[in-house]
Amino acid sequence: MSFRIEEKIVLTASDMARLQADLQARGMVPLYPARLIRSVYFDTSGLQMFSDSEEGVLPRKKVRLRRYPEQADAGAVLETKISSVEGRFKTALPVAPETERRLLRQGHFDRDYGTLQAMVAVSYRRAYYSLDGLRITFDRDIAYARPDGQTARREAWTVCELKAPAEAPLDALHHILPVPRRRFSKFCNGVSAVIARA
Repeated sequence: MSFRIEEKIVLTASDMARLQADLQARGMVPLYPARLIRSVYFDTSGLQMFSDSEEGVLPRKKVRLRRYPEQADAGAVLETKISSVEGRFKTALPVAPETERRLLRQGHFDRDYGTLQAMVAVSYRRAYYSLDGLRITFDRDIAYARPDGQTARREAWTVCELKAPAEAPLDALHHILPVPRRRFSKFCNGVSAVIARA
């Protein structure tokens, strides 16, 4: 488990294409091929994780079951993302198919939040790059759905994420991309979309 700095830049699809071209001209290189990601996020019946995320409470967690649908040999992974005053970090635990099915049916117990149920599924296509020691990802075709797969909403925006080790200079990310940042949470947007369709 290692802390890292993460920043997000919300873009239109055309702005993302321009930004990718600009960064590639500056030396950004692909890390590996783009892939489809599907995450099922869990929360309490009272949506406590959603509320903590919306309010910016620290520390807070997000728990999700992630899989890569285009990779038949890749199983699901239960991930816990923790945001704290020290930074952000993530734990990942591979789960067997029967455990994945049980989690989706019966939920998951978290020692801080208690019983969690599958609340929203988020899917998107992610491209991975590196520039000056920083990891840069581009997410597009973002869609929110109920855990059973019924689509609630497609996202109008695309997202660029910058990730650096916690010990990186605080201005490192702004030096790479001196553009405004704003909050963007696929989890919160997804929960809001599913609630609106309920």
